[in-house]
Amino acid sequence: MTETDSWLTRDEVADMIRFSSKTLANWSSMKPPKGPRAYRVSGKARYLRSEVEAWKTANLNAGIAA
Repeated sequence: MTETDSWLTRDEVADMIRFSSKTLANWSSMKPPKGPRAYRVSGKARYLRSEVEAWKTANLNAGIAA
């Protein structure tokens, strides 16, 4: 995590990538996980903004939604 990076909630990520938070939760539980990488911070799912942006660029902009 860089100094300019920040943690996002599942709902914030869902808004960014236009998928539901339920879809993100399902992706996180898959083996292997799909979607942007989720971390557990104080028992809650959190995502690094830089990783979400990178995933979004690699997957959604290319027309490949995980």
